[in-house]
Amino acid sequence: MPSPTEAPTRGPAHQARVRGPVAAHAAADVRRRGAVRDGVITVLGVVGILTIVWLAASAALGLSIIVFVTGSMSPSLPTGSAAVVREVPASELAVGDVVTVPRPNSPAPVTHRIVAIDDVPGNVDARSLVLRGDANTIDDPDPYVVEDVRRVVVGAPGAGWVVIAAKTPAAMAGITLVVAGAVAWALWPASSPRRAREK
Repeated sequence: MPSPTEAPTRGPAHQARVRGPVAAHAAADVRRRGAVRDGVITVLGVVGILTIVWLAASAALGLSIIVFVTGSMSPSLPTGSAAVVREVPASELAVGDVVTVPRPNSPAPVTHRIVAIDDVPGNVDARSLVLRGDANTIDDPDPYVVEDVRRVVVGAPGAGWVVIAAKTPAAMAGITLVVAGAVAWALWPASSPRRAREK
């Protein structure tokens, strides 16, 4: 009979009963972490694929992104909107298209809707465009003579603020750190259920 100050001896059966719930909890924890890790890897993969697709499409199709900093195209494309544009020959344009053209004597281009198109004598590739912003009541003062022009493919109100914010040095540094941390965490060797039980 053990003395009052001695702890009773616990055999293998008792240890198995104690380890059972602990092992199950550790295994469940490992499975949860594995599921989260798989989700992070999937998201990173999708983002990477979309980035590659965009770079390939922009190079092959001449796509780029513009941001509307004025409200002249409201309400369809108000201030802060972003749009994907594609460079096309002027001969493919039609009345109603929204295009981005160089503004005379200004580094900033103008993006307005075409209200009239005329041929340019002596230049079969060029077109003279009369433009007007959707929010404006009169046409732009002078026509724009172009041979190639960026035509809006699709626009998204509000997306321009995201594009502007993402281009700031602080945002780019933060995105880089987050992505690097997520990749490192996702690729870090996972603990096995046995190692978790031993811990």
